Amino acid sequence: MCSRSPAFRLAVCAALACAALALGGMTCGVPPASELPAPESAKADMLGPGDVVEVRIFNEPDLSGTHQVSDNGTIRLPLVGPVSASGMTPDQLTIKIAAAYNERYLKDAEVSLFVKEHNSRKIYVLGQVAKPGPYAFDGKMTVIDAVALAGGTTKLADADRTLITRDQNGKQMRVVVRVGAIGEGRSPDVPLQPGDIIFVPETPF
Repeated sequence: MCSRSPAFRLAVCAALACAALALGGMTCGVPPASELPAPESAKADMLGPGDVVEVRIFNEPDLSGTHQVSDNGTIRLPLVGPVSASGMTPDQLTIKIAAAYNERYLKDAEVSLFVKEHNSRKIYVLGQVAKPGPYAFDGKMTVIDAVALAGGTTKLADADRTLITRDQNGKQMRVVVRVGAIGEGRSPDVPLQPGDIIFVPETPF
């Protein structure tokens, strides 16, 4: 039929092609997961409001302690006062804290910083999962990890047409992920980054 029709039947052929892609676990017009850029490691490590860090300064117990990044992106340190932390990696903040103490109070301060809670970095799992909603990003997560956190897919889920939406350089990119195939070991898992939105659609049948 497709080879014998010029205009009208081209549209019919396109619709049939999309249907075939859907049956194969793909979504028409949406690129596959292989086209999703690798997660930005720096973005995954950045601190933000709500995160909790522990600062240890060698031989200075009174200056050591646990701090939560405030809504304005700072932590308040003894003697030093507020220090901007939002948007920095743990290593960057460690260097900044050491410099702040060395400037006025200590000499060659040995600072260690540990992230206790990642509250600012989240992913969002929506659609046909048992417990849709936001989930904390723990540093290294994949789409299977995310779906598992959300309690797995429902009986109505079309897992092989799952969508991931990611902000890439200020633009939203969307890809289709075959979650069912990943779970069966037939496709590679897909790494996530903070801010990713995973949507599991309902089966059309």
